Amino acid sequence: MKIKTEKEEQNYLQQVKSVICEKIRSIRQRVQKSVDDMAEHKEYLRENKDEKAILHQSLAYTANSGEASVVLLKQLNRLYQSPYFGRIDFKPNAKENEMTVYIGICNFIDEENKENLVFDWRAPISSMFYDFEKGAAFYEAPSGVVAGSIHLKRQYKIRNGEMEFMLDTSAHIYDELLQKELSLKADEKMKSIIATIQKDQNAIIRNENSNILIIQGVAGSGKTSIALHRVAFMLYRFRDTLSSSNILILSPNKVFSDYISNVLPELGEENIPEKTIMELINDFLEHQYAVQSLFEQVSLLLNAANSSFSERVSFKSSEAFVRKMNEYISYLNTNYFLAADIKIGRFVIPKEIVDKEYQSLFRLSLLKRIKEMENRLAQHLLFKHRYEVSSKDKTELKKAINNMSGSKNIKILYKDFFVWLGRKDLFKPGNNKNIEYLDAFGMAYLKMNLDGYNTYRHVKHLIVDEMQDYSPVQFAVIKKLFNGKITLLGDINQSLNPQSKINLDSLQRSFPQAQLMTLNKSYRSTFEIINFTQRIAFNEDIIPIERHGTSPVVYKEKDKASETDRIISLIFKFLKNKVLHSLAIICKTEDEMEDIKIMLENVQVKAQYFSAQTTRFSDGIVVTTAQLAKGLEFDVVIVPFVNDTNYKNDIDRSMLYIACTRAMQELILTHIGQPCNFINSIVEE
Repeated sequence: MKIKTEKEEQNYLQQVKSVICEKIRSIRQRVQKSVDDMAEHKEYLRENKDEKAILHQSLAYTANSGEASVVLLKQLNRLYQSPYFGRIDFKPNAKENEMTVYIGICNFIDEENKENLVFDWRAPISSMFYDFEKGAAFYEAPSGVVAGSIHLKRQYKIRNGEMEFMLDTSAHIYDELLQKELSLKADEKMKSIIATIQKDQNAIIRNENSNILIIQGVAGSGKTSIALHRVAFMLYRFRDTLSSSNILILSPNKVFSDYISNVLPELGEENIPEKTIMELINDFLEHQYAVQSLFEQVSLLLNAANSSFSERVSFKSSEAFVRKMNEYISYLNTNYFLAADIKIGRFVIPKEIVDKEYQSLFRLSLLKRIKEMENRLAQHLLFKHRYEVSSKDKTELKKAINNMSGSKNIKILYKDFFVWLGRKDLFKPGNNKNIEYLDAFGMAYLKMNLDGYNTYRHVKHLIVDEMQDYSPVQFAVIKKLFNGKITLLGDINQSLNPQSKINLDSLQRSFPQAQLMTLNKSYRSTFEIINFTQRIAFNEDIIPIERHGTSPVVYKEKDKASETDRIISLIFKFLKNKVLHSLAIICKTEDEMEDIKIMLENVQVKAQYFSAQTTRFSDGIVVTTAQLAKGLEFDVVIVPFVNDTNYKNDIDRSMLYIACTRAMQELILTHIGQPCNFINSIVEE
């Protein structure tokens, strides 16, 4: 029977829920049986210890079966709350009958009637819901392209098992539904967006062919969410060869990791491992050094007019740095080892033989060649002179080889690079083990080329978030460590490093095989907020969605006390509002955060204060810097102290742009004296 009316739809929903309920009941019985079996096995094991091995095997099987049932039970409980969100009626050209396809978070089959009641949103046929309106359509099945026509496209809102509404959708209505979803207030955690995925987003999610994919997305375009949905799609599509443990995300910080931690579980998948780039590099360097963090690097660039530090960062952020490092590595390969005669006991190994043995080891990395030379020359003495070297001879041999080669200490070799370059001033060793942020990656790159390295062989897909904050040397390190597929995502306009020359062209030079896909529609902020931020950092590609709200407000105050009063009054206004969930005061520096903290403590307002060590994200009032707020969103954003002495250069502009683009519903800026140049023209209007 063809389901058309709302009453028929309600009946179908009840039918689906009934089958889900029956399945839940069946699995609960199975779980209980597993629990009973485990107890029985353990009791039997106590009484029959001689059958221990067989029983342990049986226990493991029962435990695994029980765990799988618990996972399925969670999925079914989630499905019962909202079995599906969309439907298409599709008539394939090659068949007479029309197919009714209900689309939800996962596949669900009525096993008794052998009927597919719900199709997984990731299934090939489901892609048409995102890609086509009514009319001609097609999808790529494993057997090839299936063409036909969509006769009905319908959207549902089902919550707590009840249908709130259903709509036959067109592009116009779909946009209205999207705007309704977007107008909802900010949450503590990022949520899945399977009901509102757009066509350009769907193309990225289902891209199977690109080994390296670059996603350039404007602020608020949903790029991180899309990357996570892409992970869920890959886990579904390649479930026989790919698991969540084979995927790694390089995340900007732990707060952001916490913020995105609900998306994959909502989609029925396990969370994937994540690391920060700092954890990655410290692991590689075996925690031998105290490495400056990106947070500390940015803070120094913001707080101090240290031209020598800026120059060091500028050079190490450039493609020239990697190019010169490669030249230095070639130089070392040619000049690091200078052969000489070696006398062991009464025998002399001529320098020609020493050099020949060294050259024969060209397949090994430089430092591994030096280590292997001791064995090779010992073998030479054995085969040529029938002389077996003693432990004392080995010590002499090692000493002689070391005298022919340079230092094996990577930090010394790295320091020598700047001497070779004629720019000793570009390396500041620091006290003891301290090294600057980008030096850690320079040293790692040198170590990889001179001493070899172990790759992350188990990682088949790497996700790199905030790609614009990486430099060419960091990408060079990543390419050596990871041999699998790579998805890079970010926004070139939101860089934390004003010295960086990273743009889409340089990214594609770092990854010449990469495919570039763009997301230009901004969904986070209202039209008015996007229009305001466009004046701070113009991006001709950005397309704001037509969701309107209040215009951003810039308050000019006569002195610091009145600016403080203004900020406090705005906070109390927010606290009285029962609709909005989150307010962020986004500062330029940690010192400003400290001023705000004192201000709020004086009026007994509780807030969460972000630092580089913060690991959890919650709603309410948050005080943070722009660099730690990246990727997050808030209902209301207050940006204080936006005067012309505080925000004046390129990095300040970037910080201001990042801060303002976090706002979903309301954006407020405050200042005393002259407003900064980036908003001066807006204030005058």
